[in-house]
Amino acid sequence: MAWCIAGLVACSPALNWRAVQLQGLTAMLPCKPDRAQRNVQLGAAEVGMEMAGCEADGALYAISHTRVDSALRADAARAAWRQQTLATMRAASVQETPLRMLSTDEPLRTAQRVTARGQRPDGSAVTAQLLWLSSGPDLYHVAVYADRLPDEMTEMLFSGLRLQ
Repeated sequence: MAWCIAGLVACSPALNWRAVQLQGLTAMLPCKPDRAQRNVQLGAAEVGMEMAGCEADGALYAISHTRVDSALRADAARAAWRQQTLATMRAASVQETPLRMLSTDEPLRTAQRVTARGQRPDGSAVTAQLLWLSSGPDLYHVAVYADRLPDEMTEMLFSGLRLQ
């Protein structure tokens, strides 16, 4: 019985999972994403950023990519990106768990998945699951924001990540 329910949730019309590529990262998103590009401030540098995201079942799913001028700056930029994201959502609670993912250039890559609770710009509560990855000078951010995030809303996204 439990496997039937899990199968129905996985095939739910609200979560129509599909592979989406963004500059070397393949992710599974539950809806057809909109794409955008803009310049953003990351720490002391202004960088161009590409984004793909969509809303499904009350959640916002997004993947983003930027390239910094060197692999040495990637760690500092990733730390600034994380700090800015958590500050923007006024995160009051932050937990980290390791995420193991496959990569075509390495057999296994480990990253920290962050679960944070904070506030939207209108002051309402929000929960987010966030991940930052780097490959050389390329930085990626994977995010889901919703009132609450049960596993069936996030596992396909995070378990389906592939870095080329």
